[in-house]
Amino acid sequence: MPSSWMITGKEEGNSGADFGMGKKGIFGGLNGAMAKFYATIFGVPKEKEVFHGPVLVRRGQNDVALRGNIFSINNGGLPKRDYSVVSSGIREFDSLISSGGFEKSSSILVSGGAGTGKTTFTMQSIYYSIVEYGEKGIYISFEEDTQKIKLHMKNNYGWDFDALEKKGLFAILKIDPVEVSRAVEEFLLNKNGELRIGLEKIELPFVPDKIVVDSLSALAIAFSDDQNYRKYIRELFESLEALNCVSYLISETEQDPKIYSRSGVEEFLADAVVVLYNVNSSGKRENAIEILKLRSSSHRKGLVPYYFTPKGIAIQSKKT
Repeated sequence: MPSSWMITGKEEGNSGADFGMGKKGIFGGLNGAMAKFYATIFGVPKEKEVFHGPVLVRRGQNDVALRGNIFSINNGGLPKRDYSVVSSGIREFDSLISSGGFEKSSSILVSGGAGTGKTTFTMQSIYYSIVEYGEKGIYISFEEDTQKIKLHMKNNYGWDFDALEKKGLFAILKIDPVEVSRAVEEFLLNKNGELRIGLEKIELPFVPDKIVVDSLSALAIAFSDDQNYRKYIRELFESLEALNCVSYLISETEQDPKIYSRSGVEEFLADAVVVLYNVNSSGKRENAIEILKLRSSSHRKGLVPYYFTPKGIAIQSKKT
């Protein structure tokens, strides 16, 4: 068995290895106690679980989980990873981060209540990354109509995504979350350890520099089984990392959240958590942004005010 295969916190033939998904996967580098904790919240049984790269194969009598990357690239393959730091495309936001941006292959959970500007923030990041840095971007919508999203961005901020689409620099995809959940749950249904059906991949027109998934909340609601949702989300994060781009995953929360995702586990998987607030201050709603977590760099702590302008979100990055 290859040395990267892990079984219940110990590598086969090596009694001291970390529980992991490959050597640097989701559970890589965890001690035994933390490995068991992660295994519990992700529904991983304590015995006979084998991980190899993005592949999870259950060796007992239970089902087989998802295999490989859930994305395919039109006329191309996955890029090599370089973990270089790139701008978010929003300069005031970059100034909150010591490194000046996000690492490639980073997953960013963008959480907030209704009307806090999660779509605006992520679309602003994509738009200015394209026009100012020559990048490419993809937006995946599980909820809103794609034409409506583009129309609102143009009417509110003057961002012409149709023009970028025609140049091959931007793509927006609408995916039915119910179809995804049904396919995944059928995929995981077989109890004999053999695949009943193949899981259709999400085809991307090109390798993006930034990608948005909107939203995890809509996807979670479509699943009838929370454990199946958690398995799919784990594979989604791994698959996005393999694209070597900055990935934004939007999560709907309460206006003053204590949990930043529907299941409470997405923030464990994410490399960063950015929270948008709409707080009630003396009877008046005010917006604030917070970098709650960032693995790759030190960053500004606490709430930072922001407001909406005809050019998008403006962040008050300088302390007053």
